[in-house]
Amino acid sequence: MKLARYMGGGQVAIVEEPKPTLPKGGLLVRTEACGLCSGELMSWYMDKKIPHVLGHEVAGIVEASEDERFPVGSRVFPHHHAPCLKCDQCRIGAYVHCAQWKRTKLVPGGMAEYFAVSAENLNDTIVVDDIRPEDAALIEPLACVSKSVMNAYSATRPAVVGLGVMGLMHALCLYDVAVIAYDTNPQRMEWARSVGIDARLPEAHEPADVVIVCPGSQVAFDFAFRIAGPASTIVMFAPLPPGEALIVPQEAYFKDLTITQSYSCGPDDTKTAANLIRAGRLKYEQVISHVIGIDELPAAYLRMKNGEILKPMVVFDHD
Repeated sequence: MKLARYMGGGQVAIVEEPKPTLPKGGLLVRTEACGLCSGELMSWYMDKKIPHVLGHEVAGIVEASEDERFPVGSRVFPHHHAPCLKCDQCRIGAYVHCAQWKRTKLVPGGMAEYFAVSAENLNDTIVVDDIRPEDAALIEPLACVSKSVMNAYSATRPAVVGLGVMGLMHALCLYDVAVIAYDTNPQRMEWARSVGIDARLPEAHEPADVVIVCPGSQVAFDFAFRIAGPASTIVMFAPLPPGEALIVPQEAYFKDLTITQSYSCGPDDTKTAANLIRAGRLKYEQVISHVIGIDELPAAYLRMKNGEILKPMVVFDHD
């Protein structure tokens, strides 16, 4: 079968490897669609994983199953990490700090013609027969957004910094509250406006009571700090690169700001995301600029990394 391996230095190779076997108590899935995550563009993060199979925004059809909840022929979304649901961290809803969550993964990864889902991963796997595969593949990133948005649920003046895919999802899914989103990339702003988002240059800013910062950079945080009103919240959605410490001005104390982080997601968030998609709150056409085959991924990877395209999704042809 074909799969996509990250080889380092921004290079992706399409290689042939054996199809995975059915894990005990788990699933073997025939991949239908897999998105390229913006986190997979961060060289400082990815170079530690070489050679790594890309892909965790994925949906597919169960080809073999040892769990009656997921029958052969059903479409599933599996999260690549799944918690045990029993430990102290899980009991307080801190799923991303569960030891099982940290060690679980899809084998070999989602950007492959087939992948295996362990029995442990089934704690965060959903049957999505009623959702298009391209939409179902967006459940994982939307679940991360859903977790982040909980910090803005009661906001009356929310703002989003950065209009990459994750910024778009935040702006589209802040429920019924009008949101202002900021970027400096003309192509991203044009796309955002085409899907109904109030996209602005930073110079046209207004005060906000919640600011979600999608880029992992001091510059983005500084802008969020500038527009954050008294007693407001700043949500850091992405980390800064290693060795870079977030600098928080002393004025944050006198503004009575809350600065928080939102890392990944858990089973509650994936269920929320699936229901948002079922309700039509997000469609892949709003955030996917290029639907491609797996052989086109290496070039698309570089184009997304260079900011030339918004986001590609690989759709697999098994005919």
